[in-house]
Amino acid sequence: MDTERLIWPVQRRDDFVRIFAYITLATFFIFIIDITTPLGVMIWILYLIPLFLTAYLSWKYAPLVLTGVFIILMAVSLFLSPRDISLEYALLNRAFFALILVIASIFIAGYISNVEGLALSEERYRYLIEWSPEGIIVVNKGEIAYVNPVGIRFFGADPKENLIGRDIIDVIDPEGHAIFRQRSAQALLGAHVNSDKVKIIRQDGSDVTVGMYIAPMFWNGEKAIQIVIRNT
Repeated sequence: MDTERLIWPVQRRDDFVRIFAYITLATFFIFIIDITTPLGVMIWILYLIPLFLTAYLSWKYAPLVLTGVFIILMAVSLFLSPRDISLEYALLNRAFFALILVIASIFIAGYISNVEGLALSEERYRYLIEWSPEGIIVVNKGEIAYVNPVGIRFFGADPKENLIGRDIIDVIDPEGHAIFRQRSAQALLGAHVNSDKVKIIRQDGSDVTVGMYIAPMFWNGEKAIQIVIRNT
């Protein structure tokens, strides 16, 4: 997987202050509106907005902490809001919504934790790929979508952009096109195949014979193949 393409707000730590400011402002205005409206008007439901914004913070405990703050503010506004219904009924309403807030915050905190774990796992995978002693290429729809540093050296490419987007068949010796297409098709169907003594054409026009291990994978949600290149 290409972790450079990973889009997840938890990783955007430079946005922490901005998102926290949005949450603070939203909470402040909701509280002001709540204490200026009658108890029977359920303005406090709007606290769900800043609660869901906590998913954009890098702190996984933010939903739980903010939920505690919201519950305290709801308790304060219970006594400051103009009374148009009984205190008991208003208390029951807010207690029920406080429970909803707690449940929602637990789900949000769990979601953040899971995605952070995924991001960490992808970063470790990327590190292993980047430092692998073997060339690794990802081919999506016949085009090279990713190549690690060792793969770049196999092809004698500099810079990396000389390979990304190229048709993989263009870097295979013409005599090996048929067998390569066959093995690639098998891999897309789920097979793990080896292809020995494949000649690849380097950027300077020379060729080098390598062994290839071809396996299926997903790239940006689409079926692709991963090719591991090694010296024969």
